[in-house]
Amino acid sequence: MFKMVLDFIVGSFEFLIKITLALIAILISYYLGKLFSGYIKKSKIKVHPELMYNIMRAVKLVMLFIGFLIALSILGIELTGLMVAAGFAGIVVGLATQQTLSQIFAGISMLIEGRIKVGDSVRVGDDWGVVEAVGIMSTQIRLWSGEVVTIPNSDLMSSKIYNYSRPIARRIDLSLGISYNSDIGKALDVIRKTLESKELILAEPPPTLIVDSLGDSSVNIKVLLWVPSQEFWTIRREIIREIKGALEAAGIEIPFPQRVIWLRTKTDSTQLSQA
Repeated sequence: MFKMVLDFIVGSFEFLIKITLALIAILISYYLGKLFSGYIKKSKIKVHPELMYNIMRAVKLVMLFIGFLIALSILGIELTGLMVAAGFAGIVVGLATQQTLSQIFAGISMLIEGRIKVGDSVRVGDDWGVVEAVGIMSTQIRLWSGEVVTIPNSDLMSSKIYNYSRPIARRIDLSLGISYNSDIGKALDVIRKTLESKELILAEPPPTLIVDSLGDSSVNIKVLLWVPSQEFWTIRREIIREIKGALEAAGIEIPFPQRVIWLRTKTDSTQLSQA
């Protein structure tokens, strides 16, 4: 009886030691993961912050996974059978989460390529806005109207992304009309002087003025000018207002849509019949 009690105490003590060692292994792996991710963060690798964050998180998870494997080994759990079972489970889970894995691979690919980053002004399809977050699974864009749209990364990878923050300069295209009675040369000169007065309009490439077409009610002029990307909307708003004011001050009419209507009186009809 005494021997059974002694064996139980010794066995319990050994099991307690194994549990303690297993917990220590997990804690060490956890702190090693934090240590390695801290080294990565302090390194001078030039990658996007989103990619750096995901690399650090992956390092922590890998180290923690290794710690769990060591803990299972210390507890005497046979890993061979466990790995076989995990392999079959992985196949089943992989088939069930195929779309999720597609999102993850698309997110990693997009982060490595650096197609977009937080703060970029972008257009994806009909959605215009600023990128708020780039994750492994999806990307969030705050639209100009204020809503936040979440786009799966696999959809984003297969879409055309117009990034307006990358170019150093953007072109503003304006169309305006002047009346047929106005002097075209004078109008072009007024517009050109207005553009030259704006410091943020680039001199190279120079602004281009084109007499584009003869419309139903106006002579249509196209104005092309280049500005710094970050000043695009501000200058566009200002230049439209200033060109309109300059044309009006110079006596050049910007006409409303017009129609010429011919009225035939009864007297005119009688004279035509007698003739």
